[in-house]
Amino acid sequence: MATVCYINVYNSHVDRGATVSRVPLEHYEVDEEEIKVGNPLPKWPIDGGSPIVKAYDGKHLTLERHGKIFTLNVGDEEELDYGEHNVGMGVISRTYYYVKLISTELIYKGGWQQGSIITQKLNGPIGNGEVHYPNGDHFKGFFYLSYAHINGPAYAAEGRYVFADGSYIEKAWIHTSAERKPESWGLHGVFRIHHPEGPDSIATFLHGGKRYGFEIFLPEKSWEKPWVKEWYAGDRVIRYSGPGEPFQYEVADYDIDETSKENCTTLRLTLKDGSKVFRVEQQGGRYEANGYDEYYYETSTRVIVELPNGDRLEHYGDGVRDFKPYDGYVDVHCAKTGMYRTEHWENGMLMDDQKWKYDELAAKKVTLPDPTGVDGKLYAMLWADGHIEYNYREWVYDGEVKNNRPDGQGVLVGDRRHGERRFEGEFINGVYASNEEKYDGEITLHVKSGENGSYEEYDIVAKLGRLGIRGFWSYEVTSIKADCITIEFYEEKYEIHPDKPLHIYNEIEGREWSDGCVYDGDDYSLELTWVTSN
Repeated sequence: MATVCYINVYNSHVDRGATVSRVPLEHYEVDEEEIKVGNPLPKWPIDGGSPIVKAYDGKHLTLERHGKIFTLNVGDEEELDYGEHNVGMGVISRTYYYVKLISTELIYKGGWQQGSIITQKLNGPIGNGEVHYPNGDHFKGFFYLSYAHINGPAYAAEGRYVFADGSYIEKAWIHTSAERKPESWGLHGVFRIHHPEGPDSIATFLHGGKRYGFEIFLPEKSWEKPWVKEWYAGDRVIRYSGPGEPFQYEVADYDIDETSKENCTTLRLTLKDGSKVFRVEQQGGRYEANGYDEYYYETSTRVIVELPNGDRLEHYGDGVRDFKPYDGYVDVHCAKTGMYRTEHWENGMLMDDQKWKYDELAAKKVTLPDPTGVDGKLYAMLWADGHIEYNYREWVYDGEVKNNRPDGQGVLVGDRRHGERRFEGEFINGVYASNEEKYDGEITLHVKSGENGSYEEYDIVAKLGRLGIRGFWSYEVTSIKADCITIEFYEEKYEIHPDKPLHIYNEIEGREWSDGCVYDGDDYSLELTWVTSN
């Protein structure tokens, strides 16, 4: 959607009839699709009746408020209302409400490449060029055209971005598209902004260059404290602590990293609201999406918000407003439960969500004995409620825990490689203590294994766990008894008895790898014979 008009709010102090100052207070952007003749003008910031849209044709906007008609041409800014209150000592604080109509046409000047093949569309800006935005912004730089994006063109440009108010980004990256739509040709990332008559600031931009998240202003004098503004979809988010008194978060600490990652800025903020402490990390810029095409760029801006209760919100820059999910997809990490899920929000309302999952951020990383009793150790993640995931969910345990390992009653379930085997009952010091009969002796098996008709023979001692024999690596010994050894592979189950050898065949099909090499496949055979037991 293209922005068609601004609602600008200014604040002035009037001292005995003379206007002492006039500074921008709030800024709202109204998109073209939101303009409906006969309806109120969207985003009007005060009560008392929004202006009614009487006419709009792209170049002229007519509004009616309290019986008065306002007709704006492109570039016009009209005052529609103001309010005031007495501060004291003859000083009056006055707030003005203006509407400014802007053009919706974006102008590009520069090189353009045309042509296409079956899998690639190569139409797009290329080389030196400049963009004149409807809102008065201007970009001049070098445009790259991707030849690697199969589903259509993906472009990026590097250069200088100058805002309508004269502030600028020295090294900016904009992302464009084949359609010459203003919302598609904007800044994406976290950038340092140079202000001609003020301190530098660091801000996040997404979706056509609209500001999102927190912008920090960095005064040049060391004794002056920095301050922040919160933005959502190009509009400043304003909270009030009293009538006409905008709320300001206190910047307790901040860190700016503009060097460790090439063409990427990371901003870390610690903000205070009384006793509440919020931590925000905003990171974004330009990165190469693949290694084989140096002219293919993609932008990504990720934001992490840590709340005072330990919860954590993660999103791609446009999902959170005032430390709460608002519009878009947000990953919500719950500190109390150690779980997380993805939620879909629209205008501050929860629309849909996924099931809660165990959150690795809340897990303790440990090394534990194999819970099935096989010799060896496994990497594991342990949660406070007794949930344990071994070796990236090869085994999953839920139950009683002592000394960071299963101890007491619990349930252990294997993944598909283990035939989804289930152990339920008592665990002692991290290992399942089966109630079934166990064999305490040692059983020797004779192995005859072959590949494509070539065999080798040797003896092994039967142990629980994977066989580890070539061609049968994932076949698993799941039970050892005095008169029977059980081997499982996915849904298949085999048994070896003292008087009955086991014969297994495994055919591995050939395949062609991505580099063109062909693997022919192999036929494996295995014979296991019960030799001795003691």
